[in-house]
Amino acid sequence: MTEGKLRSEGDRAGVRFERRYDFAPEEVWSALTDPDRLGRWLANVVELELRLGGRFLLVWDEDDGDQRTDGRIRALEPGRVLELDWTYPDEPESVARFELRPDGEGTILVLDHRGLPPAAIAGYGAGWHSHLDSLEAHLAGREADWSARFEELGPAYERQAAAVSG
Repeated sequence: MTEGKLRSEGDRAGVRFERRYDFAPEEVWSALTDPDRLGRWLANVVELELRLGGRFLLVWDEDDGDQRTDGRIRALEPGRVLELDWTYPDEPESVARFELRPDGEGTILVLDHRGLPPAAIAGYGAGWHSHLDSLEAHLAGREADWSARFEELGPAYERQAAAVSG
């Protein structure tokens, strides 16, 4: 799978992924915006108002209130762009942007998450990498073991984070 690129943004950090999926943009868009489908590869969707300014709330562990993110939709171009104000407990607000573009019979998905705390960047790199692998499995009708993949990827993203923070 394609590795994410971590970067420094002054006192913040970012991560960017560019992945090609062998599925039409409409199929990938549906997996990004349909609450039932999001729950299969990212997190449980408690709330999703798919409109500009609409709220969202995602929960990873219903027993742990800190395993959630919420925010608002800051940019929406149906089928092409979804940009979210991303608020995770005890972290500054960040921005997660998903862009889709057709590529033959498939789709290029670009995920850029900016404004992240530098101390958390390795976790975001491994986390998003694992989630994007889970998205691919979901699109193909397979299950994925997010936790095992996250653990496997962690050391490589720790090394990349150390190199970025220099």
